[in-house]
Amino acid sequence: MADADVKGAGAEPLTIAAPVFFRLTDRLFRASQSREAYDAALDAIFEALHCDRASILLFNERGQLQFVAARGLSTRYRDAVAGHTPWRLGEPQPEPITIRDIDASSETAELKAAVREEGIRALAFVPLMAHGGVAGKFMVYHDAPHDFRAEELAVARTIAHQVGFYLERDIARALRTRVDQTGQLLKSIVENSNDAIISKDLDGVINSWNSGAERLFGYAPEEIIGRSILTLIPPELQHEEPGIIERIRRGERIAHFETERVRKNGQRIHISLTVSPVKDASGRIVGASKIARDITERKRADEQRVLLINELNHRVKNTLATVQSLVMQTLRTTEKSVDARPLIDARLTALARAHDLLTAENWEGAYLREVVERALKAFTAGARVEVGGPVVRLTPKQALALSIALHELATNAAKYGALSTDAGHVKLTWDVRPEGAGEMLHLAWCEAGGPKVSPPARAGFGSRLIERNLAFELNGAARIEYRPEGVEAYISTPVERRFVYQWET
Repeated sequence: MADADVKGAGAEPLTIAAPVFFRLTDRLFRASQSREAYDAALDAIFEALHCDRASILLFNERGQLQFVAARGLSTRYRDAVAGHTPWRLGEPQPEPITIRDIDASSETAELKAAVREEGIRALAFVPLMAHGGVAGKFMVYHDAPHDFRAEELAVARTIAHQVGFYLERDIARALRTRVDQTGQLLKSIVENSNDAIISKDLDGVINSWNSGAERLFGYAPEEIIGRSILTLIPPELQHEEPGIIERIRRGERIAHFETERVRKNGQRIHISLTVSPVKDASGRIVGASKIARDITERKRADEQRVLLINELNHRVKNTLATVQSLVMQTLRTTEKSVDARPLIDARLTALARAHDLLTAENWEGAYLREVVERALKAFTAGARVEVGGPVVRLTPKQALALSIALHELATNAAKYGALSTDAGHVKLTWDVRPEGAGEMLHLAWCEAGGPKVSPPARAGFGSRLIERNLAFELNGAARIEYRPEGVEAYISTPVERRFVYQWET
């Protein structure tokens, strides 16, 4: 229907409906919620157009038309026709569409069936406009066939215009709310981030400072905002800043790179840094934002890992050298190869026990009593070895050397000495005495109650290992005495006083 036809016949109905328009305008202006505005629009539609039913539908963010208000319509009907629309979202020049009688219309059979089942015969589609395009529609329904006159459509258009004004205001309000919520969300993210988030202008002056930056660098916002970013950069790294500013001016985003910065207390910290341009409303670059993450612990862990790898390499080489020495010495002092295998196995087992103990302690050392207990584990049945002395912490090198020495002493005692008879026993004691500028650990192995002892015709593997190798490894002294009543061995090695504690046996 042409606009001229509507205007020509619409002066009187528009004048008659003026109070309706006034009340609608007033209610829409005062509406604080969408439901109030939709109720006002439906009241105006019923009062001015004398219809049997009415509804309002709006496009959602996905471009789908949905009911937002309705009177006289069943849920089943609303579900059946919700997506039906003659216009696309944002269409600029839509015209109202009327259907006098659904049975005589060209609509689809499915739509006709849904309308007839609801008891509706006549319909009018009136577009709702906002910001120059279709934002939705309101529907007018009659239960009998109805001729929609031009003056009715003029009234419907006026109502639609007024509702459209409200929709524009509501959309703008929703956008403002969304912008405010987004701004608040971003502010919350920045403020509560564990990372330091800092903004600066193109002169390097700090403009903003979040709580993460305060935790990382130690400055409160009032102490640092307005100062140069160079405050945080070590002198030898301040050459980085001009290059960063130049790249930011070109609009570049500087991806993660690792560098060092200085905290308020002067402490150096390793950080991972990202720098991005900051633009004003016109798109002009006015500064930069920096996100800094503390990676000091990670760098320390990396350094520790390299140190441990190097240390492990060193220890593996030393261990292999020890194993090689044990095997070669055993083979050299054993006449039959068949006798050498159990000796080698036993000595390597003793070495392995010491390694297990040191591994449990992260190779930082071991307590002497634990070293003793592990070395003598296979020989202490019946409590025939008495152990006592203060708590002493050994270095890894000392722990390994003493483990092998004690194994050799215990093995010899089990074969030929005090532990080879039921009446024999061993007393293993130690103490720490000041000597010179340091402290010396003195350990004594004394056998008694076993077979009579006489000095060997030639030094065996155990004797050579203790008296020669052990003294060298421990940077101390070692000797074995073959007394008739039993073998005695005396070992000394330096210890740090802080690793000695008094302990009652």
